[in-house]
Amino acid sequence: MMMKEFKTIKMKTLTIKKCSVWKKLGVIMVIPMMLNLQSCEDTFLDVVPDNVATIDQAFKLRNEAEKYLFTCYAYMPQNGSLIHNPAMLAGDEMWIPDQRQSVVAYSLDIAMGNQRVSNPYFNAWDGYYNGGGPGDRYNLFDGIRHCNIFIENLSDLSKVPDIQPSERERWIAEAKFLKAYYHFYLMRMYGPIPVMRENIPVDAPSEELDVSRDNWNESIAYLIELCDEAIAILPPSITDINSELGRITRPIALGLKTRILLTDASPLFNGNSDLAGLVNKDGAQLFDTEYDASKWELAADAALLAIEASEAAGHSLYEFPGSGFTLTDTTTQKLTIRNAVSERWNSEVIWGNTVSRTGEIQLNAMAPLNVAHSPNNARKVMSPTLKIAQQFYTKNGVPIDEDTTLDFSDILE
Repeated sequence: MMMKEFKTIKMKTLTIKKCSVWKKLGVIMVIPMMLNLQSCEDTFLDVVPDNVATIDQAFKLRNEAEKYLFTCYAYMPQNGSLIHNPAMLAGDEMWIPDQRQSVVAYSLDIAMGNQRVSNPYFNAWDGYYNGGGPGDRYNLFDGIRHCNIFIENLSDLSKVPDIQPSERERWIAEAKFLKAYYHFYLMRMYGPIPVMRENIPVDAPSEELDVSRDNWNESIAYLIELCDEAIAILPPSITDINSELGRITRPIALGLKTRILLTDASPLFNGNSDLAGLVNKDGAQLFDTEYDASKWELAADAALLAIEASEAAGHSLYEFPGSGFTLTDTTTQKLTIRNAVSERWNSEVIWGNTVSRTGEIQLNAMAPLNVAHSPNNARKVMSPTLKIAQQFYTKNGVPIDEDTTLDFSDILE
């Protein structure tokens, strides 16, 4: 009984001692924890995880800044794509069967009168460009925003310290060109648009975010200003063809400037009285409807400079160089016409859009060479329409319905 009591008392004593120790340890541990909590407020919450990119990180070194420049390039429209260029199938020039077994091209829906009001096809403004799949995002205003971010940060000489001054200027010029090109592409599709000279902060008041469309003439003047700034800096040609083919050069920028001025001079926008009633939300006129003949002179002068700069850089009309075989003049002429389009980086190519690939056109137009040829590689579903073929002149140089020497009665009915 005495042993039992002693053991009990001893155990209680040990328990009390242990509790006392833990209490002391608890007090000691709480103090640094409180200090840590205090330091968290000052430093920890400002630390960005290593795997999260920020704008500042994108412009710390040349390599990262170059990646951001390529992000600006990534928004270039895929004009050579059967699927992504609405001009391929939204008109009457080419046609495919509507079964959708070989190719799904939503431009055909536009040609057939099935364009949508909600989330329209080929929405380059703020939505899905082609059908709505995850790979079809084509928001050009996103591209403009990235160009503005790039120009603003690279213009800060305290950023990207390991870049050469000449390279910094060239990259800024490329971004200015892309910014002008994306604006122009949107203006061709939608007319006057909000010109984003600078990005609006995401935390700006709603009235600053609710921007108005700019006057057409003022927008054109700004795009020409961007082109001129780029033209003054860009190289005449690409010397490092292994890694820089497709980058913007002076002839490309001069060509875009010409295209902008030519569009502005055209009857669509120059003196078109149908546009007189078009105003923005503030009631300001979006078009100056008075005809201006000098716009044609500006476009012609710009075109001459573009031609001269292209020729000085080695560009010329392509001619088939010949081969080891004896070819007739007709065959040589056909190869000249064909290869001017299909020969990669030939002398006639001024701007090779590396985002725009034409494989879909070849894939869907080509007929199988033999019965064993896979239909996945030669689908034979796309061709010009008879309506378009009939608009070409005959070999005698007259319209098809005026040539009395040839019989087209079987197709003109």
